[in-house]
Amino acid sequence: MTKFSLTQAAKQVSKSKPTISKAIKTGRLSAKKVGNGYEIDAAELFRVYPKVSPHVEASETPSETRVALLELEAKMLRQQLEREQETVADLRSRLDKADALITDARPRRWFWQR
Repeated sequence: MTKFSLTQAAKQVSKSKPTISKAIKTGRLSAKKVGNGYEIDAAELFRVYPKVSPHVEASETPSETRVALLELEAKMLRQQLEREQETVADLRSRLDKADALITDARPRRWFWQR
């Protein structure tokens, strides 16, 4: 398991040392105290501060990247909407069946029981 010092952790996620230190002191980031410094687990560090990609493809501009991400998000949202619509249709059919069972289970009154 990879461990980082405070300085190494700050470089890995492109944050300042005081930012990482404050996160440790507030409990947002867990770390082990070792001597005068800290030992920070890589998984814990990247949980709190996702790893920053050092460079973007030269052929893609930031706006093209943003468009691609938005298209991907739209596609994922459409898929989620389809799943939700299927769930609603299934629940609606179950409700109709339950309603029919309840209607059939009501006691019938005969003409002399008025």
